[in-house]
Amino acid sequence: MKKMFTALVGVVSVVGLLSVAACSNPASIGLEQAEPVQVEVSTVQETLLPGRAILLEAKVTQGNDKVEDAQEVKFEIWKKDQPNHQTVTASHWKDGVYRIKTMFPEDGTYNVIAHVTARDMSVMPQKELVVEKVLGTK
Repeated sequence: MKKMFTALVGVVSVVGLLSVAACSNPASIGLEQAEPVQVEVSTVQETLLPGRAILLEAKVTQGNDKVEDAQEVKFEIWKKDQPNHQTVTASHWKDGVYRIKTMFPEDGTYNVIAHVTARDMSVMPQKELVVEKVLGTK
């Protein structure tokens, strides 16, 4: 009888501990998940013209924080359906925005992938850019 009582107390104790752990706040037991790093790729200019300087930027955030300490921000750029890719390392400009100055030599559709490593996370958003000649420009 004593052995059965001891076993029952042991089972109840284990079930109780599991219940408390399952209902606990994850942060209180060291399991807090960091918010993901978000990257928004854009151009400063609204109209992208061939042969003209273009500022390409990646806005890097984590929750409400502007990430100013990214380990790496690079832009991979290539013209659609072309095998040659160019990779350019970006510099931190301000407020979590990383920039490069580039130029698209001819009109067409270009793909851009921002390769961002920040706060032990990697993010690779892709954006398609259309570079067009505007009537009246050379």
